[in-house]
Amino acid sequence: MKRLLLSFFALTAALMLWAGEDDFGVWGEFTMEKEFNYNWSAGIESHFRTEMNSSCLDRWGVGLNAKYKVNKYLKFGVGIELLNDYTRSKIKNWSNAGWDIDTDEGIAIRQTGYRKTNSYFTPKFRFKFDILAGMKIGKWLRISLRERYRYARVGSVNVMRTKYRKTDVYTATDINNWQWALSDAGEWTSEMTDPKVEDAYSNHQLRSRLKLEMDKKRNPWHPFVSGEMFNNMSDGMDIYKIRASAGFGYDFNKHHSLSFAYIITFFHREIENDYGERLHATSVSYDIKF
Repeated sequence: MKRLLLSFFALTAALMLWAGEDDFGVWGEFTMEKEFNYNWSAGIESHFRTEMNSSCLDRWGVGLNAKYKVNKYLKFGVGIELLNDYTRSKIKNWSNAGWDIDTDEGIAIRQTGYRKTNSYFTPKFRFKFDILAGMKIGKWLRISLRERYRYARVGSVNVMRTKYRKTDVYTATDINNWQWALSDAGEWTSEMTDPKVEDAYSNHQLRSRLKLEMDKKRNPWHPFVSGEMFNNMSDGMDIYKIRASAGFGYDFNKHHSLSFAYIITFFHREIENDYGERLHATSVSYDIKF
């Protein structure tokens, strides 16, 4: 166990350096599942994620789920989840900032400013429905395809904003050639504005994941790779995110298992029309079955 944890922390440190200018986070998950019979099982799950090079908590949540196993090739699952999602602070420049010039006096006044919206957490409710199909090829390779429909309801929240303003005074050094020098640097002033209400909204999503996993009998190690597409059903099935994962799972016994993974997520950028924004993450998950 100690070796696994040391390997995980070493991998995390190495990936933080390799990520470069991309963002990096650490994900954690804990699940408990009870099997009632061959067909039915239910469980609870909790997770957290960090962002901004793991300097802040991105989100955390808890949920309930149930699964129905039709046969060894097909499963269905449903679940609900409550979570808090973090939104970073935003800065918007003052659109009315500009110059007030008096050429007769040789004085120019420049007003600048911006508005900062504080970071905040937003409550979310999510419902998911899974269809999981899989089969084993030979004695060691398992291929599975998961289609997940997800409905999310994002709650409204009051967001605090602060307005910043500054006035600088310039004097003309050469009025004919519009040359100016700063003569009086203003000081920043701040004023708390009325809270802005971020309205509640809903969205629908379809996630398609293909996974390849080594599943050899009596072997506790399970290396895997997977790829997943996130489709925004509320916006014409737009693929707004792509995720790739590679890692391994380890079964301590039939009740306890642990898995580690490296995950890279590509976000679609509207202006550039590419997937140039990336998030790297290392993930650790602990599962209990009884």
